[in-house]
Amino acid sequence: MANHAIVFGASGVIGWSLVNQLLSPYPDAGTFSKVTAITNRPLNPYETHWPESSSERPDLQLVSGIDLRQGDGTTLADTLKLFTAVSEISEEVATNRQMLKNVIAAHSLISPELKFVAFPGGTRGYGIYVPGGTFTPPLHEEMVNDLPVNYAKTVVYTEYRMKIGFTPNGSQYSLSLHWAQFLSLWAYNHGIGPHRDGTNKAVEVPFPGSTAGATSLFSPVSSKTIARFMIYASLHPETCGNGQLFNIADNETPCKYGEIWPHLAEWFGLVGARPAESPKSLENTLKVGEVPETTPSVMPGEYIAQHKGKFAEYGLPNAVTKGVRVGNRQLDSVGYSLTFDRELSLKRLRATEFEGDIDPVQGWHESFEMFRKAGLIL
Repeated sequence: MANHAIVFGASGVIGWSLVNQLLSPYPDAGTFSKVTAITNRPLNPYETHWPESSSERPDLQLVSGIDLRQGDGTTLADTLKLFTAVSEISEEVATNRQMLKNVIAAHSLISPELKFVAFPGGTRGYGIYVPGGTFTPPLHEEMVNDLPVNYAKTVVYTEYRMKIGFTPNGSQYSLSLHWAQFLSLWAYNHGIGPHRDGTNKAVEVPFPGSTAGATSLFSPVSSKTIARFMIYASLHPETCGNGQLFNIADNETPCKYGEIWPHLAEWFGLVGARPAESPKSLENTLKVGEVPETTPSVMPGEYIAQHKGKFAEYGLPNAVTKGVRVGNRQLDSVGYSLTFDRELSLKRLRATEFEGDIDPVQGWHESFEMFRKAGLIL
């Protein structure tokens, strides 16, 4: 019998990608007969950019007005019959924990045939919010059991990795959107891009961070890869079930932002340059979300704030209102605070026989294409 997928947070980066893959249809036509996409705020189906209805696509049901922060499993079940932004870490953890408990409790009441639950975690669970990191990489799943007690209290497994992917409404932790808006404005202001006549001069854009931030090893992952593995796991409970935690990345070989940056800049017709020099004394001293008091080059968030009027000039109101907004400071800190190696071990993932490696730049370019299609960048 075909499966019914229920996606909570369907307007978020990972939720959007999950619905997009299910409707593609992934892995094959007929695997899922129905997809229910649940959001807190109403979602205009004509602005989702999901695959249109076809004979092979699962049926799509959109449900909005579900606030997972309120009530408990029973009240949520009554509502169903079928991520939120907070300033304090302790409040954030409590909110995320309550939302997850509400979802599981509600489904236990109204859907006794529920087969599988999958939810995304993040490398915050490995202690990367501590300056310099907590563990020696490669990071493997068993390490989360050895977190310092005080740090462990700040972790609930929702997605804290800087996200690489598309959502039509923007996302406060979408690094790909943040950098895409920055690069598109930088290109425009230097005579490059679809709204300019162009220039034959090579225009450089320095990496927004320190040398250590550009050269540390890590394991990036696109929302597409996360979504596909969550679907794969739900269909293979014999190898992926029983409450297991899995590291996910686009490629088993770790990479560096300094290697990725030139490819991102090139998509906008720019030349990605090395970071401007910054004091080595700051390395491994800043927490995620912290930036130096002064930086040798402009922060993407500052640059976007200064020039976002260009979006409105070219009839792109969504680019003005649906950027990363309150998440810009945390995203600006990526190149300055993550100055240590933090690559992941993918041994457990590979043992499941899930898909192999892909180019880590691919997810960035795919999201850039969607941002331009949705009017979120020039």
